[in-house]
Amino acid sequence: MITAAPAFPGGNRVFIRSLLLALFTVAGIGGASAQSSPAPTAGPQAPPVSVSGWSYHRGGSDVHIFHCEQPSCGAGSKVTYRLYAANNPMTLQQFRASQDQIIKALEQRKPGQRITLLGVDGAKGTAVPRMYRARRLTVTPDGTSEYQVNGLLFGTRASASLISSAHDEKASNDNYAKFAAAVMLALAPKTR
Repeated sequence: MITAAPAFPGGNRVFIRSLLLALFTVAGIGGASAQSSPAPTAGPQAPPVSVSGWSYHRGGSDVHIFHCEQPSCGAGSKVTYRLYAANNPMTLQQFRASQDQIIKALEQRKPGQRITLLGVDGAKGTAVPRMYRARRLTVTPDGTSEYQVNGLLFGTRASASLISSAHDEKASNDNYAKFAAAVMLALAPKTR
């Protein structure tokens, strides 16, 4: 088994390892990835954040997985997120460096797969709220393409990793934006 984690101090190393675990758990190519469904539980648990038009199931490691159920979000599109503790001091520069590590690990995991980093953007500094976003194009050995937006969201109550994948770049970006807005509301301080 190959593991990779960037050389970041303290809590960021644990955060990146958790992010890699979540990414490896749910970032299969396409919405029809070969993943088994989780075992049924005593009763369905509602996710902390959801968007209408998406089916939901909870994955391992507290990953929330959504599959598109309507034409407007793109057939086969998938969005996943995982919540973490607040107060993560990761900077945009560290996030950018972590993307190279993640891409390298994903390419090693699946030989012949090519992943291109299309762009990285986000807020500077470590004040909250802030968001970092990386856009990638993954091409499998058989030529199948998938666009992914991978982001970290930081709020006063928690932080989250969010991944949107679709066969169309616009759908991947749009789906990410919808879920990012909803997740950021959950990470914000409670109001009276």
